[in-house]
Amino acid sequence: MDMDRLRQNITGISHSGFYVKDLDRTLEFYTKYLGAKLEWRNDKSENPLMKLYIGDFGLSIIKWPPDVPKIEIPHAIHWSYRVDPAKAEETIEYIKSCGIEVEGPVGHKREIGILNWFFLDPDNYRVEIEARFPTGEEAEAVKERNKAGRREDLGLYGGDSHRRVLKAD
Repeated sequence: MDMDRLRQNITGISHSGFYVKDLDRTLEFYTKYLGAKLEWRNDKSENPLMKLYIGDFGLSIIKWPPDVPKIEIPHAIHWSYRVDPAKAEETIEYIKSCGIEVEGPVGHKREIGILNWFFLDPDNYRVEIEARFPTGEEAEAVKERNKAGRREDLGLYGGDSHRRVLKAD
């Protein structure tokens, strides 16, 4: 199969799966702060789990099995959700108004017009909101307008050496 054909066959990402300490706490976080929809939940399984959707991206969330050791979640492990650039600031203000500490906006040198905001979910997974502005100038205007509240002290953009964990288990 040639690369063009392969790219036509695989059309995108379906879902991602991860462990959490508390399904109820995670359900509340993703539905309240990111507008997720609960598709189904099974609390009777040996490892209780649920499936949420944000847009057409699924989250297969499993209660952390007691026999699986807890790990520190590397900085690179994260989920990024796209937001309409015209609604980016409104969305971030809503998340902040719920008491969530947010770092950003942060721009990309290699991808002009893209801005990102970062925060942590209840299990310290890094969550990212991404807005793809039509022009670099529009993105820079939003970045400049929100410069004072960027919160670089959170260390969510700079990598593992800068990151701090906001919530203890």
